[in-house]
Amino acid sequence: MTGPRLSVVLAAIDDYSVVEEVHRCLEAQTIRQSLELVLVGRTEERLALPVGFGESYPDIVVLHAGEHVLLHEAREAGIRRASAPYALILEDHCLPFPDCLEHLLSRLEEGWTAVGPAFVGGNTVAAVAIAANILTYGQWMGWSAGGVRTFVSGFNSAFSVESLLARGTQLTEDLVAPSTAQMALAREGHQFYFEPRARMAHWEGSTYAGVREILTKNGRGLGMLRARRWSVLQKSLASVLTPLLFGHRVVRASGACRRLKERSPQVLLYLVPLTLIWTLGELAGYWCVDRRGAMAGVSDVEHNRWRFVDAGREPIRRPF
Repeated sequence: MTGPRLSVVLAAIDDYSVVEEVHRCLEAQTIRQSLELVLVGRTEERLALPVGFGESYPDIVVLHAGEHVLLHEAREAGIRRASAPYALILEDHCLPFPDCLEHLLSRLEEGWTAVGPAFVGGNTVAAVAIAANILTYGQWMGWSAGGVRTFVSGFNSAFSVESLLARGTQLTEDLVAPSTAQMALAREGHQFYFEPRARMAHWEGSTYAGVREILTKNGRGLGMLRARRWSVLQKSLASVLTPLLFGHRVVRASGACRRLKERSPQVLLYLVPLTLIWTLGELAGYWCVDRRGAMAGVSDVEHNRWRFVDAGREPIRRPF
């Protein structure tokens, strides 16, 4: 085929410096010649590209989505601009290994609706960060075999653009917490594949306060989206069943710890309180009436994760 085979959407609603390390990883991909990079900022001034950027990277598409755009809105603009048949939304705190996108694309071209990568923790020092990574991304850590999965990572996975655009106006909210979109796509018969050879390093916050803020706001946004069409009765039932959700997450994280042979007492002790924070945030989201506020909260903690990470001890830098 002619033209790009995979579009990578990289939102920089602060400025380019926040995504510069991710961009370096993309330039180092083994299939760089097959990639379309779509860089989405707020305004030209806010994006603050380095002098000569356009001359150095003439094939990169640069979009300006507006001064007050939220992260998921910027990502949607990038998806709608993508010209490849598949698209990957990459976070500013997730760095793909050089052959990662090659493996994702190879599986996508077999016909899967979405293909998700495996993750390694970028944080190596802060116990709370290691625990948070295991809690949120552990279900895709430590595996040697791939296969069909009910869920792949919402962000940092590659989707068929056609399946995303078919969501219509719902795509805007889908990109706040893509797990809700995966549930809808699965009901329509779409299938997802987990590819452990495609590896990425993911960072969480280095402090308890930072992780608490990230989990609380993400939980609230996810809960709001899940319950957006529920009746009061359904919300009440889900609230009563919250302990089961808490237990499910603890068990899942414990399984990841076994696969990763994680035995640090500090890391293990953090899992329960962090799970509780995340789950209570989601419970609050079930009853949230400020939809825009909940989505803005997710945007707030998901862009510029660098500010939550200890740059001296575990900087967001390529570990490969």
